[in-house]
Amino acid sequence: MSKIDPDEKLTFYYRGAARARAVDIVIESIRERGHDLVEVYDEFLIDVYLMLDKSRSKHVAIDWDNTISADPDYFRQLILKLQKAGYSPFVCTLRAPDKDNITEMVAVLEEAEIPIYLTDGKPKRKYLKKLGLKVHLWIDDFYPAVCGDACRLLKRNNIE
Repeated sequence: MSKIDPDEKLTFYYRGAARARAVDIVIESIRERGHDLVEVYDEFLIDVYLMLDKSRSKHVAIDWDNTISADPDYFRQLILKLQKAGYSPFVCTLRAPDKDNITEMVAVLEEAEIPIYLTDGKPKRKYLKKLGLKVHLWIDDFYPAVCGDACRLLKRNNIE
């Protein structure tokens, strides 16, 4: 994977209580691409949060807006790496369930062929739980979209 222009760097945050293979894959790919990884919580510096959730799950939820859309080439490669390692990545976005809302996503992620979940503004974790999906790792630019401002997931991942 080629390095990116320094002006296009994303800053990822991870400081979970535990490590997992999926997190290691993401961290390795962050470094390969030339993005930054920080362990100090500073919401003004952080572009994308990594939040470890259910340890036994193989599902990885990746946000679209300001996450995949911020560096589609990086995320296409990451998705393929996660799939190769046995994980099931998918897109989970707050967008409304409208065909026009997924046209760009499908085009960008064509070779990955991953599911796309549109929550229509509902908290992502609760929405997916109703579908029976437990998420191992969340990759998102806006952590309140995952579970609100005060949930145990955030505390476990040292997000204040």
